[in-house]
Amino acid sequence: TKQLGEVLAASDEVKTFLAAKAAYEDSAKIQEAIREYGAQRMLLGEENAKDTAMQDTALIDKLQARVNELYEQITHAEEYLAVGEAQKRVNALMQQVNSDINFYAFGERPCTHDCSSCGADCASRG
Repeated sequence: TKQLGEVLAASDEVKTFLAAKAAYEDSAKIQEAIREYGAQRMLLGEENAKDTAMQDTALIDKLQARVNELYEQITHAEEYLAVGEAQKRVNALMQQVNSDINFYAFGERPCTHDCSSCGADCASRG
């Protein structure tokens, strides 16, 4: 298990993910946007929690617009997108590893429903 972990840690997929994650976490612009996003959501929640008669709808609209703007800014940032793409590659690698472990432990590959990896009695063949 230790050796497998070490091999995975040395893979390009994991290295790329860790570098992307570090760049995301080190981005002052993104981290400031995240802090402001949290603060704006908290203020929005407080305003929405008031009795309807006490709510300031103009303030709610303004806060919601800012929350939306910050969300877009964060989720469209190059660093955020890079983390997402790198995470997809790590997930694919881990799925392949799990598939290989399953094969070596039980002698079966998971069915992909395209019958290329299944036996002749595949249930998905109908």
